[in-house]
Amino acid sequence: MLYFKFLKMHFKKLLQYRLSFALSLIAQTLTSTMMLVGMYFLFDRFNAVKGWTFSQVAISYSIVFVCFSFTECFFRGVDQFSKCVKSGSLDAMFTKPRGILHQVICSDVEFSKLGRLLVSLIVLAYACSIQPFTWTALKIIEIILMMVCGVFIFLVLFLLGAAFSIFTIEGTEVVNIFTDGGRELCQYPVDIYGDVIKKIFTYIIPFACFNYLPMKFIFDMPNVTLWGNILAPIYGMLFIVPAYIIFRLALKKYNSTGT
Repeated sequence: MLYFKFLKMHFKKLLQYRLSFALSLIAQTLTSTMMLVGMYFLFDRFNAVKGWTFSQVAISYSIVFVCFSFTECFFRGVDQFSKCVKSGSLDAMFTKPRGILHQVICSDVEFSKLGRLLVSLIVLAYACSIQPFTWTALKIIEIILMMVCGVFIFLVLFLLGAAFSIFTIEGTEVVNIFTDGGRELCQYPVDIYGDVIKKIFTYIIPFACFNYLPMKFIFDMPNVTLWGNILAPIYGMLFIVPAYIIFRLALKKYNSTGT
């Protein structure tokens, strides 16, 4: 596939600056590790946060960061779409036979985020090993769906940011409130926050669809239902449809820079 050829090209480009790439990889790894250390000391002092133990929150943390790191690595071009608008390179994309979104995705890959992704996967494996719950095939599938849903949700936010930047040129900072802010907030299950925050991150920006709601099923908590908890990741994935439609509509409103 053409996409994998672009991946290979981006990786070869990184290898031209191996020291810089290695330092970026180490920095991303250390940042994620220090955040986890801070969480560990918090739970070492308080044992639990609204009934959620360290291992449970560590699973929540790791899933959020697996999703965000994967999306930021392989969909970096969408996140940086405003640069295409600002530089005028979007004009050239309209003249090529490939779809705009495909070209945008292929335009940039941030392999340094793989360090954070690796740390998150290690934390997830460790947290699952110390969390006392019964593994079933359905729970394994559910965790996979949670991670896929998380990637979709972050991609939704990237697409909305891209659509917004067509009209504002520099619109990514507004969207970063929800991407970075949501990532930090949803390291913990959303039910530890107030009802307003919980509803926002369930029905408007559905982080709870790959965080709190399916985790109740994973941990055998009470009041778990098929429609409200187990299928929550599927609902979250559906948000990609309106986001893509909005992105396509925004492209139709794009005014060429004349470059």
